[in-house]
Amino acid sequence: MAKYLITGDWHVTKGLRTNVILQYLQYLQDYCFENKIDYLIIDGDVFDKSSNIKNEAFVPIFLKLLEMKELGIKMIFIPGNHDIMNVDNDSIIETFRSFATVYKVGTDVELLNDKFYFLPYTKSEKDLPEPSHEKYLITHLSIADFSFDNAYHATEKHAFKRSLFEGWRQVFTGHFHRAQIWKNICYVGSPVQMNRGEKGQTKGFVVLDTDLEKWDFIEYTQAPTFVEITEDDIMNIKNMSFDNKYVVVRINQKIKDYAKLRYILYEKGAIDIIPVFESEDEDSGEIQEVDINTDLDKMTKEIIMEMKQEGIDNQLLIKIFDEVLEKC
Repeated sequence: MAKYLITGDWHVTKGLRTNVILQYLQYLQDYCFENKIDYLIIDGDVFDKSSNIKNEAFVPIFLKLLEMKELGIKMIFIPGNHDIMNVDNDSIIETFRSFATVYKVGTDVELLNDKFYFLPYTKSEKDLPEPSHEKYLITHLSIADFSFDNAYHATEKHAFKRSLFEGWRQVFTGHFHRAQIWKNICYVGSPVQMNRGEKGQTKGFVVLDTDLEKWDFIEYTQAPTFVEITEDDIMNIKNMSFDNKYVVVRINQKIKDYAKLRYILYEKGAIDIIPVFESEDEDSGEIQEVDINTDLDKMTKEIIMEMKQEGIDNQLLIKIFDEVLEKC
């Protein structure tokens, strides 16, 4: 029997995200030693875009994970959809084989007398093994009736039925960034808020203790979080703190002296500032359904094409979006 720390959906990109995840990995390193963790299990999506990973992101993460291994932390990885580069499940995380175990296909594994099945990302029901009440399933899947973030949820049209997973002892999965639970299924979620769509979400990781036959969600509070301010809030900005915050400034028109506002926000602790220009009749914020099995690029295009506002040329926005992707 043992203790397993389960995490994933880091979506490392160059720049600020790399530093945020490096800080998180240092936290995990300390946590593993302080709490006698036997295995660190990463359930997919280490990097944000497998086809275009910059050295500024890959090298620091690789070296930090290598350091953790050299200190004695045992690690297991499975590919998520963002890690997979082709139909053969080839993945950039296979480079971690020099210091960790990587399962690129579904595999039965026994660790310290505990039985697991490790299943990488898939969209095919035929890849799902027969459930076992003796085994823990660690995977990276779309499961129906769970939320992707604060605005979108998956349905059976685009995700696996929840009933397919009822026979497992416990299911821990990545892919959806919001931590959530239904019966024996746990979405671990991302350890940090990735965008303003995840504003307000509690982030962290899971610790499975098979000796005590229980698991706990451990909140991680050191990462930056998203906060929104409006034009009305700007009048009281001197009384507000933005330490370790991504600040979304929601405005209906260009603010005079916006450069000055940015300077004030950075002075008050903001680590990034995102202006959002919007119309008064913005959408209602109702829950929307999307195909969560698609990659992020396709999903974004679907959302753009569904926008119904006067003066918006959806096709032109798609063209601009493609041009931006090519330069990334």
